[in-house]
Amino acid sequence: MKLNSIRFKASVLYTSILCVILVVFSGILFSITRHILYRDVDDRLQMKASEIVNILKSYEKLKQTETQQQHLINKLLGIEDRARLIVDDLWRSNVRALNLADDYINILNAQGRPVIRSQNFDQPMADLFQQTIPLTAGYVIFKDIRSQSGRLRAVSLPFSYGNRHLLIIQIATPLDPVIRVLKRLLYFIAGGILFILCLTSFLGGFFARRILKPVLNVTRIADDISHTDLNLRIPDTAADDEMQGLIRSLNAMIGRIETAFAHVNQFSSHVAHELKTPLAIVKGEMELALRETRSPDEYQRVITISLEEIDRLVRIVRDLLLLARLDYSPDVFSFETFDLSAFLAEIHEHSSILAEPKSLEIHLDVPASPVWVRGDAAHLRRLFLNLIHNAVKFTPEKGRIRIALRAEDGDARVTVSDTGRGIPSQDIPKVFNTFFHTRPDGPDAEPGSGLGLSIAQSIAKAHKGEIAVQSPSGGGAAFTVRLPLG
Repeated sequence: MKLNSIRFKASVLYTSILCVILVVFSGILFSITRHILYRDVDDRLQMKASEIVNILKSYEKLKQTETQQQHLINKLLGIEDRARLIVDDLWRSNVRALNLADDYINILNAQGRPVIRSQNFDQPMADLFQQTIPLTAGYVIFKDIRSQSGRLRAVSLPFSYGNRHLLIIQIATPLDPVIRVLKRLLYFIAGGILFILCLTSFLGGFFARRILKPVLNVTRIADDISHTDLNLRIPDTAADDEMQGLIRSLNAMIGRIETAFAHVNQFSSHVAHELKTPLAIVKGEMELALRETRSPDEYQRVITISLEEIDRLVRIVRDLLLLARLDYSPDVFSFETFDLSAFLAEIHEHSSILAEPKSLEIHLDVPASPVWVRGDAAHLRRLFLNLIHNAVKFTPEKGRIRIALRAEDGDARVTVSDTGRGIPSQDIPKVFNTFFHTRPDGPDAEPGSGLGLSIAQSIAKAHKGEIAVQSPSGGGAAFTVRLPLG
């Protein structure tokens, strides 16, 4: 498994998150268990102390002498085996039930002087008790004590004896059983966490490999796709919605790339074809002029023809550059709000000059009220002049061209229509394609570069509009430009 792979990163992430969860949960479990065990020890210590106090108070009712009281206390605590047996079998059973054999017992008076101690309660133990447990407190105190024999849990319980004596009973019991349980629990938790993390790491890698298997299949198929075989698609066999979405997106992207390659190939062939003709003419004229000595008029004719073809090449290159800038450089536009009616009136005045050689009539039909749009006036001027120039080329002499403006549905619609020969129905979908052109009317007319309508459509789309074309079977064509109102 590669360290930089998604599978490895996913496994590490899942394992890390699970490790944090397990550590937090185990810490909480360990703390709760420790609290419960300590509370159980405290309850047992307090129960033992309370039971001893109850036994002592029971003997108080016998009104024994202090010597007898001392003897009875010793007997009850099992400290010495020499004395008269005064308590009955019930009290002995109660004392034995307390299980005081391993406990440390110390009974003090209010001044801190010992009244009685168990045999295992030596002076070092008394010093530890004195340092750890204060005598001034008038309530039950629980403390941890660290002795040479190990850790102890102690309780200090004050009580009154004989209505005039305040005694304090202190009992400590070893914490070894609790510590052993906590150590075992800690080892179990640590081993369990380690086992679960190892298992999770293995299973995480396994499931990550299964989850990412469709991605690897997509990668393998995508590697097989080349620019010469872009019709290959990734089969949509994944069961997951995310993978299906990814495959559909990749297939759509491959389709767009295939279309783009087709356009590039077609564009390249068209450019080569359009540039080849004028270059071939210039080359042929030059070679013909160099074969033999010519008169100045013949040389002038060759130079004139060559300049005309060079001018055509310059126009083609200029239009191609403009088309590329319109499609890929939005910053070439400078938008402003203006009255489209007045704008079209100005264009109509200038376009009348184009119609004079063929005696064409150009009519303008615009509303009396302003129609405001937001756009780049310079580029929109070129758009409408291209449409008008195109109408002039394909309209026979003494024909009519109409420019109409109307505002509807939040858009401004400008229609440039003519009475020319029209557009064949099979050519209508191709009129905006780059380098698509037909020969215009007139014996001396020359076909254009096939870029004018492509440039016009790009300008319209840059203004969030479009150009639609209609050509009825009876002749004529109408180009409608839709622009959003400003």
